[in-house]
Amino acid sequence: MTTHEGARSRDWLTVRAAPQHAAFLRTVARAASGIPPRRPPLWTLQYAFSLLGTASFFACFFYLTTTLPREMTDLGFNLFEIGLVVGGYAAIPIFLRPLVGRWSDGGHRIRQMRIALIAFVASFILMIFTENLWALFALRCVQGVGMAFYPTSAGSLVAEIVPPMRRGEGLGFFGLSTSFAQTLSPVAGGAVAAFAGFEGVMLLGAATAVLSLLVTIVQREPPAPAAPPPPLSLKALIPARAVFPMLVFLSVTLGFSVAAAFLEPLADQPHRNLGFVPLFFMFSGLGAMLSRPMAGRISDRVGRVPVIIPGLIATCAGMALVAQSETAAMLWLAGILTGIGMGGAHTGLLALAVDRVAANQRGGATATFQLAWDVGGFASFLIGIVGAFFNVEMIFWVAALGAIIALSGLLLGRVMGWTRSAPPALEPLGAGAAAGGG
Repeated sequence: MTTHEGARSRDWLTVRAAPQHAAFLRTVARAASGIPPRRPPLWTLQYAFSLLGTASFFACFFYLTTTLPREMTDLGFNLFEIGLVVGGYAAIPIFLRPLVGRWSDGGHRIRQMRIALIAFVASFILMIFTENLWALFALRCVQGVGMAFYPTSAGSLVAEIVPPMRRGEGLGFFGLSTSFAQTLSPVAGGAVAAFAGFEGVMLLGAATAVLSLLVTIVQREPPAPAAPPPPLSLKALIPARAVFPMLVFLSVTLGFSVAAAFLEPLADQPHRNLGFVPLFFMFSGLGAMLSRPMAGRISDRVGRVPVIIPGLIATCAGMALVAQSETAAMLWLAGILTGIGMGGAHTGLLALAVDRVAANQRGGATATFQLAWDVGGFASFLIGIVGAFFNVEMIFWVAALGAIIALSGLLLGRVMGWTRSAPPALEPLGAGAAAGGG
C-alpha cells in the first residue's frame, strides 16, 4: 500500500471526515434529519381486544337509549320521572370515578372492568321484573357503578398501551368502538323491543355484557409506571391539569344526554313527524365514526385544539337543529352533526387530558375527563325541570347554548395556556412533539 492510499484509508476511520467527503456527508445528514421517525405499531392484539370489549360494553348501555324512555312513557311516567331514571343515576359515577382512576393507576383495570360487567348483567336481568319508579332508579344506580368502573378502566388501559406518538389516533379508534356501538345498538334495541318487548331488550343487554366479560379473560394488565401514584388526596384523585378538558367536554355530553332522555317526548308532539327516533342515534354514530379517525390523526400532527373547535361548533348546530326538527330528514341531519361534534371534540379533548398529566396519573386523568359524562347525565335531569316548566324543545336550545359557552372557554383557555401538553419531565421523550398541545 502506498503512502497516499494509507492516508486515504485512515481518513475514513478518523472522527473528522476527509475534506473531499465533507460536503457529501453534510448533504446526507441534512436529508436524514428530514426523515420522520419510524411510527411505532398501534394495532397490537391487546389493543384490538380493548376495542372489542369496549364496543360490547357500550352496546349494552345504548340498547336502553330509546327503549327505556319509551317504556317509561308507555307506563305513564312524566318528564321529571323519566329524567330521574334515565339521567339521575349519573350521580353515582361522579363520586366513584376519581377512586376508580386511582385504582387503575395502581394496576387494577381488568378487575374493575369485570366488576362493571357483572353489575350490568345483574341489573339487566332484574329490570325485567319491575315497573316501580324507585326500583328502576335503584337498578340504574347499579348500572351507574358499571359506568364508573368500565369506561374509566378501559380508557386508562388504552391510554397506557398506545404509543405516545400515536396517542390521538389510538384514542380516536378507541372512541370509534363507542361510536360503532352507538350506531347499531339503539336501532337493534328498538327493533328487539318491537318484536320481543322491553324484556327482550334486557335479555339482549345481559347477553352482550357476558360477551364483553369473556373478552376480559384474554386482556392483560400493562406494566405499572416506574413512579407510584401520588399520595391519596383530592388533588391526586382529580388531576388539576385534566379539569379544563373535562369542563369543555361537558357541553358535548350534555347534548347527548339530553337527546337520550328527551328525544322521545319531543317526537310525541303533534306537529312533528320524526319517524323512527332511534335512527337519530344511528346517524349520530355514523357521524362520529367518520370524524374520529381523522380527528385523531390530525390532532397528532397539528395539535388538539384545531380538531376540538369544529367539534363544538357541530355539536351546537346539531342541538339547535334537533329543537327545530319537524321531519325525519331534519332529525337525521341533526344526528350526523351531533356525531361529528362528538367524534372531534371527544378525541381531541381526551388526548389533551392525557397529554397534560404525568405517566402515573393517566388513570386519574381519564377518570376526571369521563366525569363529564356523569355530570352531563345528571345535568340533563336538572334541565328536564326546565322542560317541565317551559317546553321540551327548550331543553335542546339550552344544550346548544352550552356548546357555545364551551367554545368561548376553549379559546380563552388557549390564550391562558390551559391547552399545553405536560412539561418534558412529565412526558416520555418524543410524546410532547407528537401530541402537539394547543
